[in-house]
Amino acid sequence: MAARQHRRVAVILPVGPNDTEGALDTLASALYYLDRSRLIVVIDDTGGRADFAKRAQEMSSDIAVLPASPLSHSVLGGLWVKQAVGYQWLLERYKPDIVLRLDADALIIGAGIEELAAREFAKDPKVGLLGSYRIRADGALRDWSWPARRLRIETGSRGLLHPSGRRLLRELVTLAKQNAYIDGEHVLGACCIHSVRAVDDIYAKGWFRASCFETSKLGDDHLVSLITVAAGYRIADFGRPEDPIALAWKGLPAHPDELIARKKLVTHSVKSWESLKEPEIRSLFKAARV
Repeated sequence: MAARQHRRVAVILPVGPNDTEGALDTLASALYYLDRSRLIVVIDDTGGRADFAKRAQEMSSDIAVLPASPLSHSVLGGLWVKQAVGYQWLLERYKPDIVLRLDADALIIGAGIEELAAREFAKDPKVGLLGSYRIRADGALRDWSWPARRLRIETGSRGLLHPSGRRLLRELVTLAKQNAYIDGEHVLGACCIHSVRAVDDIYAKGWFRASCFETSKLGDDHLVSLITVAAGYRIADFGRPEDPIALAWKGLPAHPDELIARKKLVTHSVKSWESLKEPEIRSLFKAARV
Protein backbone atom coordinates (compact mmCIF):
# COMPACT_ATOMS: atom_id res chain seq x y z
CA MET A 1 0.00 0.00 0.00
CA ALA A 2 1.38 3.46 -0.98
CA ALA A 3 2.16 6.13 1.60
CA ARG A 4 -1.09 7.41 3.05
CA GLN A 5 -2.12 10.71 4.55
CA HIS A 6 -2.80 10.62 8.27
CA ARG A 7 -6.17 11.67 9.70
CA ARG A 8 -7.27 11.42 13.29
CA VAL A 9 -10.75 10.25 12.30
CA ALA A 10 -12.48 9.05 9.15
CA VAL A 11 -16.22 8.63 8.72
CA ILE A 12 -18.05 6.21 6.42
CA LEU A 13 -21.60 7.44 5.76
CA PRO A 14 -23.93 5.63 3.31
CA VAL A 15 -26.81 7.83 2.14
CA GLY A 16 -29.94 6.51 0.43
CA PRO A 17 -32.54 8.24 -1.75
CA ASN A 18 -34.84 9.11 1.16
CA ASP A 19 -32.11 10.47 3.44
CA THR A 20 -30.81 13.54 1.60
CA GLU A 21 -31.88 16.38 3.90
CA GLY A 22 -31.23 14.47 7.09
CA ALA A 23 -27.83 13.31 5.87
CA LEU A 24 -26.78 16.92 5.24
CA ASP A 25 -27.61 17.69 8.88
CA THR A 26 -25.66 14.61 10.01
CA LEU A 27 -22.71 15.86 7.97
CA ALA A 28 -23.05 19.27 9.61
CA SER A 29 -22.90 17.62 13.05
CA ALA A 30 -19.72 15.75 12.06
CA LEU A 31 -18.08 18.94 10.80
CA TYR A 32 -19.03 20.77 14.00
CA TYR A 33 -17.90 18.19 16.56
CA LEU A 34 -15.16 16.06 15.01
CA ASP A 35 -11.46 16.83 15.19
CA ARG A 36 -10.22 19.01 12.30
CA SER A 37 -7.93 16.17 11.23
CA ARG A 38 -10.75 14.28 9.57
CA LEU A 39 -12.15 12.86 6.36
CA ILE A 40 -15.80 12.01 5.69
CA VAL A 41 -16.50 9.46 2.95
CA VAL A 42 -20.10 9.57 1.74
CA ILE A 43 -21.47 6.64 -0.27
CA ASP A 44 -24.05 8.36 -2.44
CA ASP A 45 -26.98 6.10 -3.29
CA THR A 46 -29.45 8.97 -3.73
CA GLY A 47 -29.78 8.65 -7.50
CA GLY A 48 -29.01 12.34 -7.91
CA ARG A 49 -31.91 13.49 -5.75
CA ALA A 50 -31.87 17.08 -4.49
CA ASP A 51 -28.37 17.66 -5.89
CA PHE A 52 -27.19 15.85 -2.77
CA ALA A 53 -23.62 15.13 -3.92
CA LYS A 54 -23.01 18.74 -4.96
CA ARG A 55 -24.47 20.14 -1.73
CA ALA A 56 -22.46 17.73 0.42
CA GLN A 57 -19.17 18.52 -1.30
CA GLU A 58 -19.81 22.26 -0.98
CA MET A 59 -20.01 21.91 2.82
CA SER A 60 -16.30 21.13 3.27
CA SER A 61 -13.19 19.94 1.47
CA ASP A 62 -13.08 17.22 4.16
CA ILE A 63 -16.05 15.50 2.50
CA ALA A 64 -15.51 13.02 -0.36
CA VAL A 65 -18.62 11.73 -2.15
CA LEU A 66 -18.36 8.37 -3.92
CA PRO A 67 -21.17 7.13 -6.20
CA ALA A 68 -22.70 3.85 -5.07
CA SER A 69 -22.62 0.96 -7.49
CA PRO A 70 -26.08 0.59 -9.08
CA LEU A 71 -25.57 -3.18 -9.05
CA SER A 72 -25.82 -3.50 -5.25
CA HIS A 73 -28.91 -3.38 -3.08
CA SER A 74 -29.22 -0.57 -0.53
CA VAL A 75 -29.98 -2.82 2.43
CA LEU A 76 -28.64 -5.92 4.18
CA GLY A 77 -25.67 -7.58 2.47
CA GLY A 78 -25.95 -5.20 -0.46
CA LEU A 79 -25.35 -2.29 1.86
CA TRP A 80 -22.17 -3.98 3.12
CA VAL A 81 -20.97 -4.25 -0.49
CA LYS A 82 -21.67 -0.55 -1.08
CA GLN A 83 -19.91 0.72 2.02
CA ALA A 84 -17.00 -1.71 1.62
CA VAL A 85 -16.10 0.24 -1.53
CA GLY A 86 -15.83 3.31 0.70
CA TYR A 87 -13.50 1.51 3.10
CA GLN A 88 -11.30 0.44 0.19
CA TRP A 89 -11.14 3.95 -1.25
CA LEU A 90 -10.36 5.42 2.17
CA LEU A 91 -7.65 2.95 3.16
CA GLU A 92 -5.84 3.24 -0.16
CA ARG A 93 -5.36 6.97 0.44
CA TYR A 94 -5.52 7.67 4.18
CA LYS A 95 -4.42 6.19 7.50
CA PRO A 96 -6.99 7.28 10.11
CA ASP A 97 -6.56 6.50 13.80
CA ILE A 98 -10.20 5.38 13.92
CA VAL A 99 -12.99 4.81 11.39
CA LEU A 100 -16.46 5.88 12.49
CA ARG A 101 -19.32 4.23 10.58
CA LEU A 102 -22.55 6.25 10.75
CA ASP A 103 -26.08 5.86 9.43
CA ALA A 104 -27.69 8.93 7.90
CA ASP A 105 -30.20 9.01 10.77
CA ALA A 106 -27.44 8.94 13.39
CA LEU A 107 -26.13 12.23 14.74
CA ILE A 108 -22.98 13.43 16.47
CA ILE A 109 -24.08 15.48 19.47
CA GLY A 110 -20.85 16.14 21.36
CA ALA A 111 -17.10 16.45 20.93
CA GLY A 112 -14.38 13.97 21.88
CA ILE A 113 -15.41 10.62 20.38
CA GLU A 114 -11.97 10.26 18.72
CA GLU A 115 -10.05 10.53 21.98
CA LEU A 116 -12.33 8.17 23.91
CA ALA A 117 -12.30 5.53 21.17
CA ALA A 118 -8.53 5.74 20.71
CA ARG A 119 -8.11 5.30 24.47
CA GLU A 120 -10.19 2.09 24.38
CA PHE A 121 -8.17 0.68 21.49
CA ALA A 122 -4.90 1.58 23.24
CA LYS A 123 -5.97 -0.27 26.41
CA ASP A 124 -6.42 -3.51 24.45
CA PRO A 125 -5.01 -3.70 20.89
CA LYS A 126 -7.02 -6.88 20.26
CA VAL A 127 -10.23 -4.84 20.44
CA GLY A 128 -10.95 -3.85 16.85
CA LEU A 129 -14.58 -2.73 16.95
CA LEU A 130 -16.57 -0.62 19.42
CA GLY A 131 -20.32 -0.11 19.50
CA SER A 132 -23.66 -1.01 20.99
CA TYR A 133 -22.71 -4.63 21.55
CA ARG A 134 -23.85 -6.75 24.49
CA ILE A 135 -25.63 -4.04 26.49
CA ARG A 136 -28.11 -1.51 25.14
CA ALA A 137 -28.24 2.17 26.09
CA ASP A 138 -31.02 1.37 28.59
CA GLY A 139 -28.96 -1.37 30.24
CA ALA A 140 -30.89 -4.30 28.72
CA LEU A 141 -29.19 -7.19 26.93
CA ARG A 142 -29.13 -7.11 23.14
CA ASP A 143 -30.67 -10.07 21.29
CA TRP A 144 -28.55 -11.78 18.61
CA SER A 145 -30.91 -14.71 17.96
CA TRP A 146 -32.19 -13.59 14.53
CA PRO A 147 -28.77 -13.09 12.88
CA ALA A 148 -27.59 -16.35 14.50
CA ARG A 149 -30.43 -18.23 12.78
CA ARG A 150 -29.82 -16.42 9.49
CA LEU A 151 -26.11 -17.16 9.61
CA ARG A 152 -26.79 -20.87 10.08
CA ILE A 153 -29.17 -20.80 7.10
CA GLU A 154 -26.73 -19.01 4.81
CA THR A 155 -23.79 -21.26 5.68
CA GLY A 156 -25.93 -24.39 5.27
CA SER A 157 -26.43 -26.55 2.19
CA ARG A 158 -29.27 -24.32 1.02
CA GLY A 159 -27.54 -21.10 1.93
CA LEU A 160 -26.34 -18.30 -0.31
CA LEU A 161 -26.94 -19.13 -3.98
CA HIS A 162 -23.60 -17.57 -4.90
CA PRO A 163 -21.13 -20.48 -4.30
CA SER A 164 -18.20 -18.15 -3.55
CA GLY A 165 -20.35 -16.26 -1.05
CA ARG A 166 -21.29 -19.45 0.77
CA ARG A 167 -17.67 -20.61 0.83
CA LEU A 168 -16.39 -17.28 2.12
CA LEU A 169 -19.11 -17.04 4.76
CA ARG A 170 -18.21 -20.52 6.02
CA GLU A 171 -14.52 -19.61 6.05
CA LEU A 172 -15.23 -16.44 8.02
CA VAL A 173 -17.31 -18.32 10.60
CA THR A 174 -14.57 -20.94 11.02
CA LEU A 175 -11.93 -18.25 11.54
CA ALA A 176 -14.14 -16.20 13.85
CA LYS A 177 -14.95 -19.20 16.05
CA GLN A 178 -11.22 -19.65 16.60
CA ASN A 179 -11.48 -16.22 18.23
CA ALA A 180 -14.47 -17.18 20.43
CA TYR A 181 -17.12 -15.80 18.05
CA ILE A 182 -20.72 -16.41 19.10
CA ASP A 183 -23.15 -16.95 16.20
CA GLY A 184 -24.89 -13.69 15.36
CA GLU A 185 -22.94 -11.42 17.69
CA HIS A 186 -22.71 -7.89 16.33
CA VAL A 187 -22.67 -4.20 17.05
CA LEU A 188 -25.63 -2.08 16.01
CA GLY A 189 -24.57 -0.68 12.66
CA ALA A 190 -26.07 2.76 13.23
CA CYS A 191 -22.77 3.85 14.77
CA CYS A 192 -19.70 1.71 15.26
CA ILE A 193 -15.98 2.44 15.43
CA HIS A 194 -13.06 0.46 14.00
CA SER A 195 -9.42 0.72 14.94
CA VAL A 196 -7.00 1.31 12.11
CA ARG A 197 -5.29 -2.00 12.90
CA ALA A 198 -8.53 -3.89 12.32
CA VAL A 199 -9.51 -2.18 9.06
CA ASP A 200 -5.99 -2.45 7.67
CA ASP A 201 -5.97 -6.19 8.40
CA ILE A 202 -9.41 -6.65 6.83
CA TYR A 203 -8.21 -4.73 3.77
CA ALA A 204 -5.05 -6.85 3.52
CA LYS A 205 -7.14 -10.03 3.56
CA GLY A 206 -9.22 -8.73 0.63
CA TRP A 207 -12.50 -8.93 2.51
CA PHE A 208 -13.56 -5.39 1.60
CA ARG A 209 -13.75 -6.70 -1.97
CA ALA A 210 -16.27 -9.44 -1.08
CA SER A 211 -19.05 -8.43 -3.48
CA CYS A 212 -20.48 -11.95 -3.25
CA PHE A 213 -22.50 -10.89 -0.17
CA GLU A 214 -24.80 -8.68 -2.23
CA THR A 215 -27.76 -11.08 -1.94
CA SER A 216 -27.20 -11.99 1.73
CA LYS A 217 -30.08 -11.31 4.09
CA LEU A 218 -27.60 -10.72 6.89
CA GLY A 219 -27.32 -7.04 7.73
CA ASP A 220 -24.19 -5.03 7.03
CA ASP A 221 -23.63 -4.79 10.81
CA HIS A 222 -23.85 -8.59 11.15
CA LEU A 223 -21.29 -9.03 8.37
CA VAL A 224 -18.85 -6.35 9.53
CA SER A 225 -18.85 -7.78 13.05
CA LEU A 226 -18.23 -11.33 11.80
CA ILE A 227 -15.45 -10.13 9.49
CA THR A 228 -13.77 -8.17 12.28
CA VAL A 229 -13.68 -11.17 14.61
CA ALA A 230 -12.52 -13.44 11.76
CA ALA A 231 -9.60 -11.02 11.25
CA GLY A 232 -8.49 -11.73 14.81
CA TYR A 233 -10.08 -8.88 16.78
CA ARG A 234 -12.62 -8.61 19.56
CA ILE A 235 -15.73 -6.44 19.83
CA ALA A 236 -16.24 -4.28 22.93
CA ASP A 237 -19.16 -2.40 24.43
CA PHE A 238 -19.27 1.34 23.83
CA GLY A 239 -23.01 1.92 24.05
CA ARG A 240 -23.96 1.00 27.63
CA PRO A 241 -25.64 3.55 29.93
CA GLU A 242 -22.22 4.80 31.07
CA ASP A 243 -20.69 4.89 27.57
CA PRO A 244 -20.40 7.81 25.09
CA ILE A 245 -22.76 6.55 22.39
CA ALA A 246 -26.49 6.10 22.96
CA LEU A 247 -28.23 4.09 20.27
CA ALA A 248 -31.56 2.39 19.69
CA TRP A 249 -32.63 0.38 16.66
CA LYS A 250 -35.72 2.52 16.12
CA GLY A 251 -36.11 6.01 17.52
CA LEU A 252 -33.94 7.62 20.16
CA PRO A 253 -33.05 5.90 23.44
CA ALA A 254 -33.99 9.06 25.40
CA HIS A 255 -35.25 12.62 24.91
CA PRO A 256 -32.73 14.88 23.13
CA ASP A 257 -32.38 17.12 26.19
CA GLU A 258 -31.55 14.13 28.37
CA LEU A 259 -28.94 12.85 25.91
CA ILE A 260 -27.27 16.26 25.84
CA ALA A 261 -27.41 16.56 29.65
CA ARG A 262 -25.81 13.11 30.00
CA LYS A 263 -23.00 14.25 27.65
CA LYS A 264 -23.60 11.56 25.05
CA LEU A 265 -21.53 12.04 21.89
CA VAL A 266 -23.38 10.06 19.20
CA THR A 267 -27.01 8.95 19.05
CA HIS A 268 -29.45 7.06 16.80
CA SER A 269 -32.13 7.19 15.49
CA VAL A 270 -33.27 10.77 15.16
CA LYS A 271 -36.34 9.57 13.26
CA SER A 272 -38.51 9.72 16.39
CA TRP A 273 -38.84 10.03 20.17
CA GLU A 274 -42.34 9.43 21.54
CA SER A 275 -44.42 12.22 19.89
CA LEU A 276 -41.39 14.06 18.49
CA LYS A 277 -40.56 13.53 14.82
CA GLU A 278 -37.29 13.93 12.93
CA PRO A 279 -37.51 17.66 12.05
CA GLU A 280 -38.18 18.61 15.68
CA ILE A 281 -35.47 16.29 17.01
CA ARG A 282 -32.85 17.55 14.58
CA SER A 283 -33.75 21.15 15.41
CA LEU A 284 -33.22 20.51 19.13
CA PHE A 285 -29.78 19.05 18.54
CA LYS A 286 -28.95 21.76 16.01
CA ALA A 287 -29.76 24.45 18.58
CA ALA A 288 -27.08 22.93 20.84
CA ARG A 289 -24.49 23.41 18.07
CA VAL A 290 -24.76 27.22 17.97
